[in-house]
Amino acid sequence: MPPGVNRFNPQILSGPFSHAQQPHLQHHASQHQAPTSNLPPPSFNTHHNFNQNNQNSNLNSFSQLNTNGLAAGFGNGGGIGGGGTGLASREAQMGFMHGAALQERQLAREQMRRSSGGSGAKSQLKGRIRDVWRGNLAQEMQALRGLIEKYPYISMDTEFPGIVARPMGAFTTKADYHYQTLRCNVDLLRVIQLGVTLFSEEGELPPAQPNDGSVLGGTTYQNQLVPSPCTWQFNFQFSIQDDMYNQESIEFLSTAGLDLERNEKDGIDPVEFGAVLISSGLVLLDDVKWISFHSGYDFGYLVKLMLCKPLPEDETEYRKLLSIFFPSIYDIKYMVKHAQRNQAVNDAPLTAQAASILNNLGPKSGLQDLADELGIKRTGNAHQAGSDSLLTGKTFWDVKRNIFNGSIDDEKYLGQVWGLNGVGSSLQPTMTNFPSTNLSGMEEAPNLNGATIYNQLNGNQGPPSTPGSTQPGLANTPSNQHQQNQGNGIGTMTPSGGGGVFGNFQYGGGLKR
Repeated sequence: MPPGVNRFNPQILSGPFSHAQQPHLQHHASQHQAPTSNLPPPSFNTHHNFNQNNQNSNLNSFSQLNTNGLAAGFGNGGGIGGGGTGLASREAQMGFMHGAALQERQLAREQMRRSSGGSGAKSQLKGRIRDVWRGNLAQEMQALRGLIEKYPYISMDTEFPGIVARPMGAFTTKADYHYQTLRCNVDLLRVIQLGVTLFSEEGELPPAQPNDGSVLGGTTYQNQLVPSPCTWQFNFQFSIQDDMYNQESIEFLSTAGLDLERNEKDGIDPVEFGAVLISSGLVLLDDVKWISFHSGYDFGYLVKLMLCKPLPEDETEYRKLLSIFFPSIYDIKYMVKHAQRNQAVNDAPLTAQAASILNNLGPKSGLQDLADELGIKRTGNAHQAGSDSLLTGKTFWDVKRNIFNGSIDDEKYLGQVWGLNGVGSSLQPTMTNFPSTNLSGMEEAPNLNGATIYNQLNGNQGPPSTPGSTQPGLANTPSNQHQQNQGNGIGTMTPSGGGGVFGNFQYGGGLKR
């Protein structure tokens, strides 16, 4: 017996299938019409669950959303805990709600990314921050070697896991205390990110679409569809389980967008990086200028990477190493604070424009504060080393142009690092030149780059001891912090208060004090 016609109704065939309208099929249809006379008309849309004309349908893919954010077509089993099965079950609907929540969070992250990246030229510049991991380290270092001769100015920033320790003992200067704090933390911790941005002597970035492949050392950047980088963000091996860190700092960096899980999986080996950095042409050369902002910790970690051993106990020995690896350093914070204090640059009085900028800046001492005052917009995410290094470089050229009248006296400013003992004349400040304040029975006066010396007052003997009244707080790169003003416009020398030998930190997943 042939199949019932209602399954393959020849009456609805037309066009190229009209030849299928054969009389013998109609004959069979008439023979079987009676048994199916009480059934609904045949149709390809006879499944009751998907029939748009069926009001009893349980699922309609085109139905409106109900108040639970789920399709109203889920019918009698609708609602959480409605007792339905399949897509209408409680488990399925909970899964849908969880997926919706994930989408909302993804949308929020995307909106944050767009707001930080901007549009137009700013968005394109963000695309020029190149993340460097273990897999592409060799290629990107080759590109840097090819660019450094034409772009010998390097702005730099690092991200590290905070401050976990404070030195104990007596210190002759506050700068000495600051160096010992730096030394013990750099020796204990591992750097997480390094950002570098290249500039020419005129302050220009490398081209986004280079025409000459030789400029990039024969790399694959030429003729690429994506822009070539001007900023490189190196991501180092770091493990939450195995490495020491300040809990608040890690939470802060995670919020800023650092992928610490990938750092553990794909991060660059610090020993390998130190080896390629020494031979890269970026260090050990007088004509390569490094631009920084409050950079004691930044350079401390870089020296440790290349030295492959703890930093020297004596700051004088450390400064010798620093001058070997980085002969030419500009620290923007030192330059600006020097100009504020002396109301002069390059031994000449401030211009009206420079005086206005510095007066408006006032006691604020962070990189973002200075960039905002100069009207410089950030590219990328704040508190990531690549974005911070790009902002540092752009700020340097604006400071040079608008405050230093287009030229910087290297005899006065080159080689100084804010917070450490100065070089040259800064090592011997004249105390009578600065107003003094009383601190724990000691008189302090800042030297020219922020270090502080102490005098004995009222018969007190001995140098000041380490303060120990507070725990170390959040300590990202010091340049990103709003620091308290401490007399005559001088910011704090260490990122946070003292806390004895160790503060509150995490190591190997456990909380230690």
